[in-house]
Amino acid sequence: MCFHFVDYSSTYFNTIAKEPPPKKRSGKFVQIINHSTDDEYLVLSPKELSVYHANIVERFFSLNGNIPGSYNAKKDYFNIYDPDWEVIGGGLWVTDEENKTITLNGESKMYGKFDGSGLKKKIATVDGMALYAVIVNGK
Repeated sequence: MCFHFVDYSSTYFNTIAKEPPPKKRSGKFVQIINHSTDDEYLVLSPKELSVYHANIVERFFSLNGNIPGSYNAKKDYFNIYDPDWEVIGGGLWVTDEENKTITLNGESKMYGKFDGSGLKKKIATVDGMALYAVIVNGK
């Protein structure tokens, strides 16, 4: 099993907005697992880039192997057609680079609550995140 931390902040700020990412930023995230490999992905997207959690799911799967799926009629849910992949849940995030904190909380209306167990330790293994205080659901 491998943990992957994906943050679309640089994609949005550097490429689309053409400005450096702010020191404090926030948005939505989804937690995804590949059952065939047991790989877990925590995928963050700034609020300016993703209105719905479904937008993050669609972007992740189109950028990672072009895995097929489709939106529902309201376009607030993206269904993946590959049974090896599952969106476990989602929530909201805030990163504060000056105070070295990342906060994860809430839940996705469409994908449900994320699994916070072990996330602090997993995030601490990510390059550049070892010095961050990780707050999951207020703890």
